[in-house]
Amino acid sequence: MRGRGDPGELSASKYVFGTSQTEQQRLVDQAEWLEPEARWLLDRIGIEQGWHAADIGCGPIGILNLLSERVGPRGAVIGVEREECFADMARAQIEKCTLSNAKIVQADALGACRECGPFDLVHERLVLINIAECSQKALVEQMVGLLKPGGTIALQDYDRVSLLCYPQHPSWTLLMDAYAEAFRLSGGNGSTGRSLPWLLRSAGVRDVKTKVHVRTVDVGDSRRMFVLTMLDVIHDKILALNRFTEREFAAHREALSLHLSDPETLLIDRLLVQAWGRKPT
Repeated sequence: MRGRGDPGELSASKYVFGTSQTEQQRLVDQAEWLEPEARWLLDRIGIEQGWHAADIGCGPIGILNLLSERVGPRGAVIGVEREECFADMARAQIEKCTLSNAKIVQADALGACRECGPFDLVHERLVLINIAECSQKALVEQMVGLLKPGGTIALQDYDRVSLLCYPQHPSWTLLMDAYAEAFRLSGGNGSTGRSLPWLLRSAGVRDVKTKVHVRTVDVGDSRRMFVLTMLDVIHDKILALNRFTEREFAAHREALSLHLSDPETLLIDRLLVQAWGRKPT
């Protein structure tokens, strides 16, 4: 469920990064990379056995497995996903991991899962960052609407303010600037993380708390080259800006790959901002 929205529903605009095999694998890897931060958040929320929880825009797996183990056999987990291929992947993961208390709802509007609620917890991770700023508040309000009084809403999104390498490299600067423009023109908002507490308070959420996670990524870590993967999945959109020819893009990508392969290059990852709070009783 990654598109633009209005106060009524999310529209069917295309997911920024598409649904290629590369993107499918990137999302699976990303869920694994972000599991420690997700566990930290869920521990702070204090999920109880028997809760009903929804993971909005869960993609191929999201945090369905983490929610499933916490709510237990008396609880229920609903994964809401718009893209058919991601929904199918999530169903396969549910079956593979025998998550008997979890199921997938394929829909591009949150109203489709109202009959499964109300929920004790509604969560999204890296959905808001992929929709236009003008639509983010509407989505958060819809999420709050799915909650029981006193229920918890939790948001996790990147903020690219910290994404950098040192020493700086010309190919990094050129490619990252092009990536940021292509992402913005596709409806994404790379500064979403910093706005999460405000979005919650604007939707009437109480007791809002915030945590920021950031990592350095060393050579040998599979996340070290994630920048190159992001460039690959948005390759066509970057070329459409007419800043580079195909050959120039490939040359810059190769130069950046060599720079990131150097253990002397410092890579600081994006901020992962978490914000959560309660629906008023």
